[in-house]
This record gives sequence, C-alpha cells and structure tokens, in this order.
Amino acid sequence: MPRFIAIVVGVLASATCDNPVEPTGPPGITIVAGADVIDSIDARPAQELLVEVHTISGTRARNAVVRFSGLATAGGQNPPISVGVGPIGQAPIRGWAIDTTDGSGQASAMIGLGAFAGPGAVEVTVPELGFADTAQYTINPGQGVSVVSEPADTVVYRSRSFTLRVSVRDRHGNPRPDPVTFNADSASASVSAAGTVTSEEWGRARVRIGDAAGHADTTWVSVIPQGTIAAKTDYGIVIVDLDGSNRRTVPGVTAVTWVDWNLTGDTLLFAAPDDDSWLYVTNTTGPPRRLITASTGLVSELWPQYSGDGQWIYFSGRTADQHQAIWRVRSDGSSPALIAYASAGLDFDAAPSSDGSRVAFASDRCCYPFSGLYLLHTQTGVVDSLAPGVVSPRWSPGDSLIAFVSGGVFVIRPDGQGLRRITPVGGGYWRGVDWSPTGEWIIARDTIDQLVLIRLADGLIITLPYFTDLDRPAWRP
Repeated sequence: MPRFIAIVVGVLASATCDNPVEPTGPPGITIVAGADVIDSIDARPAQELLVEVHTISGTRARNAVVRFSGLATAGGQNPPISVGVGPIGQAPIRGWAIDTTDGSGQASAMIGLGAFAGPGAVEVTVPELGFADTAQYTINPGQGVSVVSEPADTVVYRSRSFTLRVSVRDRHGNPRPDPVTFNADSASASVSAAGTVTSEEWGRARVRIGDAAGHADTTWVSVIPQGTIAAKTDYGIVIVDLDGSNRRTVPGVTAVTWVDWNLTGDTLLFAAPDDDSWLYVTNTTGPPRRLITASTGLVSELWPQYSGDGQWIYFSGRTADQHQAIWRVRSDGSSPALIAYASAGLDFDAAPSSDGSRVAFASDRCCYPFSGLYLLHTQTGVVDSLAPGVVSPRWSPGDSLIAFVSGGVFVIRPDGQGLRRITPVGGGYWRGVDWSPTGEWIIARDTIDQLVLIRLADGLIITLPYFTDLDRPAWRP
C-alpha cells in the first residue's frame, strides 16, 4: 500500500511539472513601477516606467504592443508635453514610445520630466486590447536663477498705490515661493516690505527687488500728472488718460493729420490726412461733420487750432490760385477769412493766443526751404520774426510763452526774448506739441516714437510707455 501511494504521488507531480497552471491577474494594465515620481524639472528618474498587461481572461498578454504617450501640459494653444518618454536605453525626449510585452506580459519606457512645473502624466495604451491607464508625476521647479518683477515699467498718478507681481524663477521660468526684498531709491515713490508701491512726487522712480541668492530685477515707475489726451493714429483718433486707462477710439474717423480740443473739452477739431483736406468737428461720440460749408475757394484746410477763448479756429488754407496762408473761421464754421498771406512763402501751423489778438505761425517766407517762427498782430497786420527753424508753435496758458519744435523743444516769450531749449541737446522731436492746462508740462512725441511729458521748470522728461502708436497729442482742457 505505501508503495502504491508513492507511485501515484510521483505521477501527479510529473504531470504538474509538464503542464503548469497559467498565473492570472486583473485584466488590463497594471503599473508595476516608475509612476508617482516627485522630482524637479528635467529630472531623469533611474526607474523606468514598468507595466504589466493581462488579457480579459486574466492571463499575461505576451507580444502585445504598448504605447507610452506623454500628455500635454495645461493651457496654451500648442502646449508642450509634460513628461517625455523613450525606448529603454534611449534619451526620453520624445512625446511617445512603443514597446512589446515580453513573456511575463511586461513592457517599459524611459521617463524624463518636462520643463514646466506642475502635474505631469504618461498615458499607457494597448490598442489591440482596448486598454488604457495613466501614470502620474509631480514636477517641482528647479533652483532659482532670476527674479522677475511686473510691471517692468509703468506710469501712475501721484498719491496712488499698487502692488508689484514678483516671483523668483528657475531656468525655464517656473515661479518659486522664495522670499524677496524691496528697495526704492527715489523720492518719487516708496515701497513696502510686501511690495506695495506708493507714488510720492512727480518724476521717475526705481524699485529694486532681490532674493537671498543675489538675483535681482528692477521696476521703473513714472509718477505723472493727471490728464486726458486725444491723438492721431494710423486708423483715426484715440482718446486716452495719461496713465493708459479709459482708451477709446472716436467713431466715424478713419485718418487725420491734426487734432485739437475746444475750450470745454467736449469737441474735437481735426483735418483729413492729405494736402487736399477739410476741417471736421466731432462731439467724440457721434459722426464727424464738415466745419466750413460756405464757399471760400479753398481747396485745402490744414493744421487747425482753437483760440484760447474758443471763439475762433485758425488754420492754414490754400486756394487754387494761392499757396498756404493763415485763415480763421468762427467755431461754428461761419465767417471764414484770410488774415495773413505772403506772396513768397508758405504760412502754416497757426497758433492763436488766448484772445486771438496774436497768432504765432511757421513760415518759409524768409528762408526757403527752412521755416521760421513769426507773430501776427491781427488788429494791425504787423508780422514779427521771432526765431528760425521752427514748426508747431503753441501758446502756453496765460500767453506768457510760445513752445515750438526745432529739433528739440524750445520756448520763447512773445516779444522774442528768453529763448530756451527745454529738452537735452541731441534729442529729436516730431511736430505737434501741447501744454497741460496748468502750463507746467508740455507733451510731445520724440523721434523714437514715444510720447513724453516735459516739465517746463527743469526739463524733467517722463516717458509714457503705452503710447508708441500715438502722434500729435492734444491735452484736454
């Protein structure tokens, strides 16, 4: 009996070795190793992503194609992949890789974390079996290499506050939570330990921001007077506050050469953008209308400007038989009349005093092709010569000075005395300047296409960085 039992056991054991029972597992993809990694940008984990695939019946899926695909980061139109993958032994820099399961039903891919901090993922699929799973990763920022402060350059009215947006960044620009310090080295603005900037005095302020590692950035703050301007653009007229807010386009205007406000600041006067142009007015919300409808014989109306009392508009007009001369018309478009004409020379850029008794204008009547500054006394018709090489004269509020452009920006008294350049030598400006209502500032456009404020008292220049598309600004009264 014992011998018989031993023989039976031996036979059964032999049968089991020749026909082993197939191990089973849960159907689908099982992530064995290499997922849930937490590391910094660009890291290359030593452990590959290893998965095991079982069929619906639970047996190992051998020789099945497994696809590893790095998923895109969140946001953006064409976002990069969050985690790179690659075949075993190759750099994991691609968006996808393919492996085939071995005899154990396993497949793997190399992993490389991406450049953007945040969550990352690799999708694992077995197309022929319809299986899919996702391996998750956490990507931390790298070491800090820079400090970034925003805005980099801004303007603000006096006695206002705003908070800087500051972060320490790694080599790919990912923000880090590292602490920073703030320091303002100008009387124009102060800054708190939390990065709140308060404007104190008109001028240009510098705020320095740094971290413990010595990385630093600078924010520039221009403290400016309050005001609103109208200016020409390539597509019409824009009205905007000096700090860049409340910008809007005047409807119905497509192109202009010159812009001016009326006395109350509710009407704009402008000329069309060619030599055979006309004068128009608009209330800034409705369609513009032609100013002069009476028959004048004029074929061109250019460079209009209101008198200080708002009763008259002065402009340069041209008839079919005469070249440019100085004309005026009442603000309602009535009583157009020629008031100054030179048989030899062009008169343009008429700028009336507050009561219209004197008109400063530019003309080449003396020295073609160069222009000079002249002063017409409207009651007597007497014309005084004030300065050479001039365009864009403009009276100050109160009529004590005339500003003009001659390469730089100058001022002169109406008696021809006190000529003074208020911008640095070497800096150039385009035609078209205007005064602030208080007479403390002049706004102009420099030859690098920036609008600037120039303080009359000391020549302080403050750039308005938002306005590179604006030209020939007119300060609203």
